[in-house]
Amino acid sequence: MEAKNQPHHEKETTLQLRSGMIRYSFPSAEFVNYQRSAMWYLGAGIVSLGIILLGILTHTITLTIAFVLFLAVYWLLHHEEAKLIETSISENGIRYGNEFYPFDEIENYWFIYKPPFVADLKLKIHRKFNSVITIHIFGQTPENLRAIIGEKIKEVKRDEEFTDLLVRSLKL
Repeated sequence: MEAKNQPHHEKETTLQLRSGMIRYSFPSAEFVNYQRSAMWYLGAGIVSLGIILLGILTHTITLTIAFVLFLAVYWLLHHEEAKLIETSISENGIRYGNEFYPFDEIENYWFIYKPPFVADLKLKIHRKFNSVITIHIFGQTPENLRAIIGEKIKEVKRDEEFTDLLVRSLKL
């Protein structure tokens, strides 16, 4: 485990030594910035106002407060442009920003690749929480990544999950 007061360049060197020689590297968007029309904002506003009014009319103040907080957090997180995160595949694992996932901690991987709508690499990690890591691979082809990752871990065939489809369809 890295020390918290360790200088940034020492952390980077430690990470490089742990990850091994980089075989492939590319920038990945932190999240997808959807293009939303005026009608989308109008619809979202009507639905939001309806939920808030429902909370007020049914005297469920916790629903109202929770939903207003949800709206505020959502706006703060998605108001800015997505940052580019440096992603690299090395001989020992996959580095996504400041996180490194050794191949022996990755159970399997799969692609959700339906350009221009979605292009994701999904990693199933041996963890109880946040066990699926999504890396957006727009501008990359699965074949290039598969050639490197497939040497180390098993690819599985999985479809897009309902929640991901819903988030993408509603442009959330």
